[in-house]
Amino acid sequence: MYNNYLSCEVCGAELTRANQKQYIEMQTGFMHSYCQKCYGEKFPGKK
Repeated sequence: MYNNYLSCEVCGAELTRANQKQYIEMQTGFMHSYCQKCYGEKFPGKK
């Protein structure tokens, strides 16, 4: 079943276009979605 919204992989918060941050693993091409807060904690120094 497909959900029409994304959620943060870390905290599970529902993501909107305004607050989502996406990270693509170059090796696998797999995309991870995080909220801005968790993204900042996981990738300090990245905007």
